[in-house]
This record gives sequence, C-alpha cells and structure tokens, in this order.
Amino acid sequence: MKKALILLLLAGLISSASANSWTYGIDNVTDGSSWWIHRESGTIGFDMSSSFEGQISPIEGPGGRVLDPYHSHYVNVNVNDVRLKEVTGTLAGTYSAEDEIKIRAEAEADVNRTYFKPSGDDIWYVTLEENWPVCLNASRSIDYVGLVINDRECVGNNGDAVTTNFLYNNEYSKERKTSLQLDRLNATIVATDDTILWADVLPTKSLDYEIESHSTGIADLKYKQVDPNTQVVNYGAERYHGIYDITRKIKMESVYINETIETDWLSCCVGGCSDVDLDYVGVWNGAEVFGCVCS
Repeated sequence: MKKALILLLLAGLISSASANSWTYGIDNVTDGSSWWIHRESGTIGFDMSSSFEGQISPIEGPGGRVLDPYHSHYVNVNVNDVRLKEVTGTLAGTYSAEDEIKIRAEAEADVNRTYFKPSGDDIWYVTLEENWPVCLNASRSIDYVGLVINDRECVGNNGDAVTTNFLYNNEYSKERKTSLQLDRLNATIVATDDTILWADVLPTKSLDYEIESHSTGIADLKYKQVDPNTQVVNYGAERYHGIYDITRKIKMESVYINETIETDWLSCCVGGCSDVDLDYVGVWNGAEVFGCVCS
C-alpha cells in the first residue's frame, strides 16, 4: 500500500504554472483512473467596435472576369474557457452590421494547491484555487435582404453555452447582447491509493444572453448548463422553419464559496464553563470536561 501511495502522489505532482497557463493532473497507477485540468488565460484588455453597410454585388475584374459577390465574418475568442464564436456568410444582397466586443482578464495570482489526508484514513483530498477573472461583453446587430445568409454564433462560459444557427435566410435581422463573467475557479479531487473517487470543478460564473431576430429560413436555438462534474443538467433545443420573429433571454449562474466553519475542539465545555468562578480549584475529571457537566 505504501508503494501505491507514493506513485499516486508523484503522478499528482505533475504540474506547470506560468503567467497565463497551468496544468494539473492525477494518475492512479493501481486502477488506471486519471483526472486532468488545463487552463489558459492572460492579463489583457481588448476593445473593438465596427459598423458596415453596403451592397454585396459582383465585381468585374481584369479581362472582364466577374467575381462572385459574398461577405464573410469570423470571430473566435477563448479566454480561460470564456468563449465567443461567430461565423457569418452572405451572398448578393443589401447588408449592414454593427459589432462591439470588450474583454478584461487578469492572470497574475498564483494557483494554490492544498493536499490533506486525515490521520488513519486512506483518502487524499486535493484542492485547487484559481483567481483569474474574465469579463466579456459583446453585442452584434445584422440587417440583410438578398439571395441568402447563414449566421451562426456560440457563447460559452466554462461548460455553459448558448448556440444559435440561422440558415438559408433571404430576409434576416438580429439584435444580440451577451455578458460573460468568470470570477474564480475551485476544484476538489478525492482519491485513495486504489482509485480516484470523484472530482468537482467549481467555477463561479454567469452567462447572460439576449437576442431579438427575424428569420425567413431555418433557426436552430440551443442551450446547456453543466454541474460540478461537467455533466449536462439543463438542456434545450428548438428548430423553426419558416418566417419567424424570435425573442429569447437566458441567464445562467453558478456561485461557489469556500467556507470553513471554525469550531473549538472543546466547543461544548468552553462555552458551558464561561461563568465558572476563577477561584474554583477543584480537579476536573474526564467526564466533567467531555460530558459538559463542568458548570
């Protein structure tokens, strides 16, 4: 058993940390169970705003060659698993769009690791504390009339996500706002010499999403929310085919607080004997102390 314990700890100590990434994992050599986590962030600030309005039309190139008209838009943001992804493609038509993205992130604090094993027990408790906050606010509006437009987007925050896909539209508009906040992340891994019993990943986070849209093709709307074991606990999927005006508001939030309840090891008698006369010189026996009869 001692050999298995040493191998478990050596595997658990494989880690790396820097200003913007860290990795931690435990491999149990007895049954082959393992658990790993990898995080990436940075201390950054980013502000972007843009607007576009015009006619997507053919262009005549050299030699009379006509270039097919199209417009494409692509955004991919991932800061400590706070995500925003947008893909838009259009053919000939009238198109206008406005975008705004603001990001603030910090990744300066050390990631704390704590190991605890009660005396006489074969269970190890490993806790990880990360304080790398991220705030992402984004808005996007589109108006389009033309041959066809496809517009897809996904926002996510450490496992929670909202996805919308608008496909094969010839008239399309949307107003979308989202706010993603990550405050901190705590993780707890519980393992014995023989196996990893369980692991909880506890990010304190929120996801706000609002959209108003008009579509004339296919609209797919999905959302999911995960628990500390990264299992999906809330999920929804809808499909609309035709002419629709769709409004949706979604808010997801998870708050985890490290709380340690402090108690005196003789809490019963320390409180119960607070009024004992200081001149009392009698000898307390075990029953009087631990049985709380000293008063």
